[in-house]
Amino acid sequence: MNKVCGSVVSNGRPMGYLKLPVLKYKVASQLQAHLVARRHGITQGTWKTDAPSDILCLLQHPPTFTAGRRIRDHQDSERLKALGADYFETMRGGELTFHGPGQMMAYPILDIRDYQLSVKCYVSRLEKSVIETCKKYGVETNTTEHTGVWVGQEKKIAALGVHLQRYVSSHGLALNCDVDLKWFEQIVACGLVDKKVTSLSLETGRHVTVEEVIPDFVQSFGQTFQKEMVAVEIQDILPPTVVEELGLCYK
Repeated sequence: MNKVCGSVVSNGRPMGYLKLPVLKYKVASQLQAHLVARRHGITQGTWKTDAPSDILCLLQHPPTFTAGRRIRDHQDSERLKALGADYFETMRGGELTFHGPGQMMAYPILDIRDYQLSVKCYVSRLEKSVIETCKKYGVETNTTEHTGVWVGQEKKIAALGVHLQRYVSSHGLALNCDVDLKWFEQIVACGLVDKKVTSLSLETGRHVTVEEVIPDFVQSFGQTFQKEMVAVEIQDILPPTVVEELGLCYK
């Protein structure tokens, strides 16, 4: 079932996409907080005032387990950290999942009111962006009664979990490209017992990297949200003091 509710209304302004290196989950969360504040008009002194207001962040994380609002298990957190991974409790929806190298993280920072979308329809559009991306690799995917994007009914290829603060989104989705799937064996991913996890590499039988997927996802995202997508740099959208605070390279 690939149902996309609602229609997207574009304001004609482009959306920026920001390609980032592998970032610690904490740093990525801080970055999103600054971009949400910027979208709310709180952050002053952005380096380029004509830069797009909506930003799609694209990155990877080192091995990290995250727990959404629906689960808080401190005993399990110690076990997972002992495996050599980070562990964070977040404000996104959903339960426990894994993020790591080889998994494309997409964090859109946008105001859903500008697109005349409900939260449900916004999530549906994110799913569609993934589905259209997977098609480019010959992988047929779909939605099910469970959130996320699936190959058939049993194998999850992308997880979703969003957070909205006064209608501005953060967090987003994780698409498995060539991630080490053995990490998922340490948890019940998203609380779904007897479900499997897969990746583009596993489904295509070849090595599909995050770097290869990003341009295809950006194109699919732009088409789904009816936006022109333009590349931006971190210094285009945040002041140098913030970039330095985050430990990101400033040019």
